[in-house]
Amino acid sequence: MNPITNGRLFGHPLDRIFALYMAAAAFALAFPHRPANSPLLLALHVLVIALAWPLIDVERFVPALGPQWRTRIRSLMDWAPLGIMPLLYTELATLNVAVHGGRYFDDIIIGWEQALFGGQPSQEWAASVPALWLSEPLHAAYLSYYFIIFAPPLVLFFRGERDRFRAGVFALMLAFFVHYLFFIYFPVQGPRYLYPAPTGELENGAMYQLVHRVLEAGSSQGSAFPSSHVGVSVAQTLVVWRFLPRLAPLITVLTIGLALGAIYGGFHYATDAVLGALLGALVFMIAEPLRMRLRTGRA
Repeated sequence: MNPITNGRLFGHPLDRIFALYMAAAAFALAFPHRPANSPLLLALHVLVIALAWPLIDVERFVPALGPQWRTRIRSLMDWAPLGIMPLLYTELATLNVAVHGGRYFDDIIIGWEQALFGGQPSQEWAASVPALWLSEPLHAAYLSYYFIIFAPPLVLFFRGERDRFRAGVFALMLAFFVHYLFFIYFPVQGPRYLYPAPTGELENGAMYQLVHRVLEAGSSQGSAFPSSHVGVSVAQTLVVWRFLPRLAPLITVLTIGLALGAIYGGFHYATDAVLGALLGALVFMIAEPLRMRLRTGRA
């Protein structure tokens, strides 16, 4: 039976990939370096899995609701994964330490940088062109990540295009989850943790200062490779070209600027950005076929 049309609140494609991610992430808590609060984290993961797949018939505990209320509740649930992504992002540092005990794999990525680019672009680019006219637009584009994530689904939602909204959010969340699994099981700190930030005239830029304040307030260690900023933005750009072509040129320009800003600002290795872009494109290509399989119950 089709979960989109049978009036169910639980068990939609988005719920199911959410459950799969929570199960894969919870596996990190089986490693020796798990934190003291791992039983609580595990219980929260299991609860989400049970509700989202669902593993139990939660629907029978939900009071009888009219179609209008069920639609409203389902709409809130469609937004829920996006709303709690900051919490999932915050736990990444705890989970990757649980797996690897605080080891990061930057040495591998630095070696790739040297082999592919003949140097370290994340350190050399800004040093060779320390200009506000370049730094400020690239830092602003890097900060546009939040606009890229939230603006397209908001447009689709308020236009009443619910299936396109769900398809877009599904692709977006799949991109997040794939990147987050890399961050848990192959953590890389990124150049921001290992090298000093670009200095000199660049430090006077308003966008430069704002980006650094945002990162200092909410960065999760070990979440550099592949760049989720780039990968998620590329996946979202392709979604926008499919569903909102008028908005697509703006999102495309912002995504290109974001990828370049990630390197110029010293936030990511160039390898992070390149592989993030490839991963985001791959996720976009598989997202809709996977959603259809989950939607019809064949997966």
